[in-house]
Amino acid sequence: MRRELAARLGMSQKAAHVVLGVSAPTTSSARPGPLLAVLRRDRPDGSSRPLLRYATVAVLAAASRVRVTVKSDAIGERELGWEEGRNVREIAAFSTNAELTDQAVAAYVAKYADASGALERALFCRPCQGGATLLPHGTPRPCTACDGTGHARPLPRLAVAGHVRQSIRTCWALGKLPEFADLKLWKWAHMLGFRGHFSTKSRSYSTTLGALRAARRAWRTEQARAHAGLPDSDADTTLVVGHWDYLGSGYSPGAALLAAHVWHRRKLERQFTAEGGC
Repeated sequence: MRRELAARLGMSQKAAHVVLGVSAPTTSSARPGPLLAVLRRDRPDGSSRPLLRYATVAVLAAASRVRVTVKSDAIGERELGWEEGRNVREIAAFSTNAELTDQAVAAYVAKYADASGALERALFCRPCQGGATLLPHGTPRPCTACDGTGHARPLPRLAVAGHVRQSIRTCWALGKLPEFADLKLWKWAHMLGFRGHFSTKSRSYSTTLGALRAARRAWRTEQARAHAGLPDSDADTTLVVGHWDYLGSGYSPGAALLAAHVWHRRKLERQFTAEGGC
């Protein structure tokens, strides 16, 4: 994309990188349909400075004819790119009367991200790593944690849509085939075969994920402070909150048996020592 933009602007790649940057978020959607891509065209150091007047949407639309060839042992060689019927439109600010505003696009992306059906945890059983364990002589032994299914949670009980559950089953079944073993689809079945996070973004696009996590952490901390009735936090001090709970006294049944065994052994040692000295 950046090489094509530089060619469209009549610049070298190095010169175009100095005056124009392209950043984007990407999301993985489980449902088939058109792919939505949100691109930002701004200065490489941020969007505070005005853009070049010839870095228009038309230039970006022309650059979208770029193609990428990928190779895989499972599916062979494929060419990825945009179809001829692509529709490139400019996103307007929320305060304007345009039909395609930044809020509308954010809601559209959020809808597809929520409809992806991805689960937050892997579905394979940790003790047996998604399959039956083997005895020393090579005989398979069903895992007691998952009853030999390889699933950490029963698939019929997953709170997902029917087509998402079927996609999970398909990823699991394909991942167990020898020709797809390297893809480890069974490991990523909860993400419908898509490895990693369901969404990502360029480093310079919008805010960072670290800043969002810090904001959520600060909000949760303030909620806990208000709920506990604690004073306002001071940035120069560290507040440590702790309490003790009485759990019980004496030995547990197992510890009592072990202590009795140790006491009996020590008694015998003293007795044998006394008899040996006579």
